[in-house]
Amino acid sequence: MSNQKKITAMKKLFLIMLLAFVSVNAYSQSDDADNDVYNMVDQSAKFQDGYNSIIKFVQENIKFPAEAKENNVHGRLMLSVVVEKDGSLSDITVKKGLGYGLDEEIVRIIKMMPKWQPAQHKGKTVRQTQTIVIPF
Repeated sequence: MSNQKKITAMKKLFLIMLLAFVSVNAYSQSDDADNDVYNMVDQSAKFQDGYNSIIKFVQENIKFPAEAKENNVHGRLMLSVVVEKDGSLSDITVKKGLGYGLDEEIVRIIKMMPKWQPAQHKGKTVRQTQTIVIPF
C-alpha cells in the first residue's frame, strides 16, 4: 500500500472516529438536559391534595423531640427538596432550621413520604425543586 493510500485510509478512520465521538457526546448532552432540575414549570409537582396534605402528613408522623418540647420551640422550618420524575423525593436540605432535634425529625418524615405527582413542563415530566415550610 502506498503512502498516499495509507494517509487517505487514516483520514477516513479519523473522520469515522470523530463522527462517533460527536454522536456519543450529543447523546450525552441531551440525556443531561433531560435531568435538569426546574424551578418554574407549567404544572408544579404536588403532594396529594397540596400543601395542607403535607402538613397533615407531618402532623400524623412527627415524634416531637423532647428537647424541642422542653424549650417550647416555635417557628417555621424551611426545607428544599427535588421532586423526581417518578414522584420520589431527593436532595432534602434544611434551609432554615429550628434546632432541638426538629430539623432531623422533619427530614426523617419527608424521606418516608409517599410519591408526589411530578411536575410537567412543555408536555414532559421533569424534575422540580420545591420549598416546603412547616410551622411549629
